[in-house]
Amino acid sequence: MAPSTNNNNNVQKLAVEVEGIKKELAGQVQIHARLDTAIDKLTDVSTSIKSMLAVHEEKLSQQEKVDDILFEKVKERAEELDIVYRDLQRDISQVEKRLLLEIKSLKSDLTDRVGILERWRWFILGGALVLGYILAKNLPIFLAAIAN
Repeated sequence: MAPSTNNNNNVQKLAVEVEGIKKELAGQVQIHARLDTAIDKLTDVSTSIKSMLAVHEEKLSQQEKVDDILFEKVKERAEELDIVYRDLQRDISQVEKRLLLEIKSLKSDLTDRVGILERWRWFILGGALVLGYILAKNLPIFLAAIAN
């Protein structure tokens, strides 16, 4: 009986072990199913991230093109402003020179006119002195001649 009991015990132990292995296998199947689900979800996330990155890269590329165009326009405007600034400086310089020449011309004309007026003043003053002297010497004679 010993070998038969021993066989029965062995069979029972094996049956218990097989049941344990079946439970573990069922647990492993559930783990594999969950892992498959997680892998599928990660694949979906990876795909969406790739598409988002592609969209962002396209947007960045477009923004870089726009930035390049804007920088080019800014450079063009700066060059245009430099040209306008130089032209304005040249024009202002020419106007300043012309105004200085006109002022010098007016000063010269005024100096000449004032000189003429001063000469006439001295002529008139001299004539008035001569006339006053003649009248002072001859006025009593002239008045006496008129009174007679």
